[in-house]
Amino acid sequence: MKLPFNMSVKKNLQLFGYFIAVMSLMSMTSGAYGNQANPAIPEEYETTGGQSLAFGGSVASGFGGVSSVRSNPALLAMDKEYAVSGSYHWPAAGRDFYQLGIVDSKTSSIAAGFSYTGAMENYQGVATSSQATNPGMMDLSKDSPVVRRASLAFAVPVGRFFAGLGGGLVEAQSPAETLTEDGSQKIKGFTMGFGLAAQVSSSVRLGVSAENLANRKVRFAAPTFYRAAASYSFADVASINLDWRNRENIDLYEGVSPTLFTSSATPAETKSAKPENFLNVSTSVKVYDLLRLIAATGQLRSDTQNTTRIAGGLSLVNGNFNFSYQALKPDASKDSVHHSLALALDVAI
Repeated sequence: MKLPFNMSVKKNLQLFGYFIAVMSLMSMTSGAYGNQANPAIPEEYETTGGQSLAFGGSVASGFGGVSSVRSNPALLAMDKEYAVSGSYHWPAAGRDFYQLGIVDSKTSSIAAGFSYTGAMENYQGVATSSQATNPGMMDLSKDSPVVRRASLAFAVPVGRFFAGLGGGLVEAQSPAETLTEDGSQKIKGFTMGFGLAAQVSSSVRLGVSAENLANRKVRFAAPTFYRAAASYSFADVASINLDWRNRENIDLYEGVSPTLFTSSATPAETKSAKPENFLNVSTSVKVYDLLRLIAATGQLRSDTQNTTRIAGGLSLVNGNFNFSYQALKPDASKDSVHHSLALALDVAI
């Protein structure tokens, strides 16, 4: 039988073995140290799906796919594809969550994309178990209060320029809930977003976007993101991306003296005066026709912390099939790791 790879059987098996070995090693590391450090905010807030986690979680020009539904809707129209994808996440803090998506830029002149995020267990409230017994403690749970997050986006090409518009529905538990309550207090709200991109040349791509605008009702669960990025590709062999991201802070998690919400508090009161800024550099390198290696590092600055984060991943590619393992350390000086497995299928039409 003829193999679909341009390598020998031995090399295929060796590379796949390395892939599994690295996955196992990083998973054991996470299991041993995963509770030693928490990120600034719940990681689900900024995880856009697809392979974005391996690229540092902020990609506004490097590639399209399901992650662009939130990170930059304009990228949906750059590549012709009809693809479905799914990913499962083990965050450094909080309960597991999954993401599903579909992108169609083939069947119509208007590209469209949909993404959905759901949680696997019930939200445990803002307070940790230690806070329930020691009200004076200021450690807050970094479990995401989001029950479900659905986003829909559309994009159109205009010469070398692309424009996209998106919106989202967010349903989250009330931040006033505690561990003793039944989880019945839910808040729903809609957000808006847009993106612009330009294919300056065959190698250079630029992008800017905004996510979660008009988010007043659900600001505590959907902070506004602004992104700007530039990417350079070396044919289909390698690429390098520079991303800047600005996010409004959430006092519930990032206040200088954080306090729990009371019944009189509202999510609209959680806006901080100064936003968080994040500068990230990422790269992807093709190894033979089978593997893609991804690496990223970035500097995050806010009122409460200056943090270096690192990320990476391995993608197993075979025609229309893409399976990837991704890992992100929210703080490079700590041992906590956010792990994810993702699968994408390009459907022939």
